[in-house]
Amino acid sequence: MQTAGARAPREEVHQRLLELVAEQSRRVPVAVGCLLVVVALMAAQRMPFWIPALWLALAIAVLLLRRHILPRLPARSDLPTSERVRTAVILSFANGVVHGLMLAAFPWLLDTERSFVTLLILGLCTGAVGTTAGHRRIYLAYILPAAGTLPLWWLLNGGGAATGWTELSLAVLAAMYLWLLVGVANNAWRNFSESVQIRFQDREMAAQLREALAQATQANQAKTRFLAAASHDLRQPLHTIGLLVAALSLRPIEGRDREVVDLLSQVTVALSEQLDQLLDISKLDAGIVEPDKKVVDLGDMLRMHHAEMRAAIEERGLRAVLDAPTGVRCWTDPALVLRVLRNLTENAIKFTPRGQIALRLRTVDGMAHIVVEDTGRGIPEAEQAMVFEEFYQVDNSERDRTKGLGLGLSIVRRLCNLLGITLELHSVAGQGTTMTLKVPLETIGLLAPAQAQPASTESFAGLTVLVIDDERSVRMGMRVLLEELGCRCVEAWSIAEATHAAIAAPPNVILADMRLRNGENGIAAIAAVVEAVGATPALLISGDTAPDRLQEANRAGIKLLHKPVSLPTLQAELGRILHQKGPRHEQHSARP
Repeated sequence: MQTAGARAPREEVHQRLLELVAEQSRRVPVAVGCLLVVVALMAAQRMPFWIPALWLALAIAVLLLRRHILPRLPARSDLPTSERVRTAVILSFANGVVHGLMLAAFPWLLDTERSFVTLLILGLCTGAVGTTAGHRRIYLAYILPAAGTLPLWWLLNGGGAATGWTELSLAVLAAMYLWLLVGVANNAWRNFSESVQIRFQDREMAAQLREALAQATQANQAKTRFLAAASHDLRQPLHTIGLLVAALSLRPIEGRDREVVDLLSQVTVALSEQLDQLLDISKLDAGIVEPDKKVVDLGDMLRMHHAEMRAAIEERGLRAVLDAPTGVRCWTDPALVLRVLRNLTENAIKFTPRGQIALRLRTVDGMAHIVVEDTGRGIPEAEQAMVFEEFYQVDNSERDRTKGLGLGLSIVRRLCNLLGITLELHSVAGQGTTMTLKVPLETIGLLAPAQAQPASTESFAGLTVLVIDDERSVRMGMRVLLEELGCRCVEAWSIAEATHAAIAAPPNVILADMRLRNGENGIAAIAAVVEAVGATPALLISGDTAPDRLQEANRAGIKLLHKPVSLPTLQAELGRILHQKGPRHEQHSARP
């Protein structure tokens, strides 16, 4: 009995792994296939057309083969679990070999094109951590043939001129990044295994109430650890990629190169948004989201939301209707209300094949009714109570990820509870759905509406920024981006190094990672720099979204940004700091 009990969790973990791989195999081929087409078209301009055409055909064939076999593996109970995992490893290796073959085009490609191929390969390897849960055999079977020779190709410089400093640096960075990904994969697999095993134990011990409650507590703690670890470990490489893509976007490139950079930026943003959506649930459940309430003109807010969503609505061939009178004001958090409206509208767009999406505002008995109305397929009455549950989706039993993760409405419900908004659902199958937000109106006097702040056009040329981060790749990525913005970047990885660097070159702004090595943290690093050179504005940047980290930053009174930090967010925060402090070149004039 003990032997069977010990084996059961391992079988459960591998079964959950196969289910995860099967789910990812349904949605990944479309996005990856589009990127492979881009690479083939790019290579076709530099080498004989039949070579990239043959490679593309082989790559598409492997994608289709994986899409055909992997979704069936979880249900193949006639095969031992070890054999099914071995099949997943073989398919992962074949996929890695095909992707690695694109590196053979290096001798023909320009430097910019080689950089794109490098970012694409590293991006695919980063995404594979999530699609394989970091399983060592499956992940290494992909990453070694796909990117194992990448540093060597940069050292060889594609068969061109002698290897220079740039090629050597890129080879070293690629090798370090791959080494980092292997560590991230190990952490992801360990947390995934722990989470699955705890769920298995909960199910086995459900008959005993006290033990079941204890196991539920452990499962919740494991979930928190998993989300915190996954957030930090996955956001680190994603943050680095985002910084490098943002730096490329600032360069004067045109034509196909600009299209390639824009496409890579969109893929990075999409991956970040999916990660953020999973973490939003955890943050809302932990009670660490605090509304920032202010006077809001709901009519103006709804018109702004309509302007944002109109293109997406009309792109589906739908009519965008707006009925929003002015003068309806309340006391709420506009950012969170807009998040609710965005989720509801995006959900309506997904499930409305024809007709219209209407946004309406009216007042009834001292309440503002914000209505999102569609003419879509509607929701059957038996399922209306379930659509607000996590990961539940109507008419998506095959888990098509193009329809989302099934978290939008569960986030809406939590945000409405947080804001004191009543959410009502009315739907008739085949006729459409109406979501109504009932917002309490309060007497707030005749206050002038807040004026919109113009976008900052502040120049950052000459700004000295101290970047404190224990990850070398992150520091280098931030340096590249800041230098593109005209800043002078000073790097440090520890408190002692940051203090020494600040004394040598007093910074105008400090950008510090929250969690450093050897038990140090960004708050202590900022305090040490301030003590050494005087008051200096600072921002914390972290991939850790654990509640205690957020509370720690709040207590310190330092704004915390979550990795990956986008270019507009970084520019906005630097601009805000400059407006608060005045002319930056006078900031350190009184210092010795």
